[in-house]
Amino acid sequence: MKTQAPCYLLFTVMLSMFCQPVLASSWQICRTELRITDTVTKPFPQLQAEILKVSAKTATVICPEQGATILFMPETADYQAVLPRRTWPKKGQVVRVDYRYLDGTCKGDGKDYPCRIKHYPLPGH
Repeated sequence: MKTQAPCYLLFTVMLSMFCQPVLASSWQICRTELRITDTVTKPFPQLQAEILKVSAKTATVICPEQGATILFMPETADYQAVLPRRTWPKKGQVVRVDYRYLDGTCKGDGKDYPCRIKHYPLPGH
């Protein structure tokens, strides 16, 4: 029993030397003010909006440009669900959205590829 502890310790040290470190990232946040221009139904329901104002919370954040048009599905503030369509903002309405993204590496079909997780929460929902 006592000889297992040094072996386990040696195994753990060797494993940590050969494994690549895991790098965690943090959410990047852009505060945006959007004017809803349309509701798109194909390929799936989402809102189209023009960006009226945008500001980054930190200098390293890459935000969409003012005047650009984006497509998104509005979510609850806790990112757990897409808002029911009956509660979506209407065409012409101006809303504030804290667009958040997280860059990382996704896995699929045995290959790693860069990907971005995006969230568009509407405050107060």
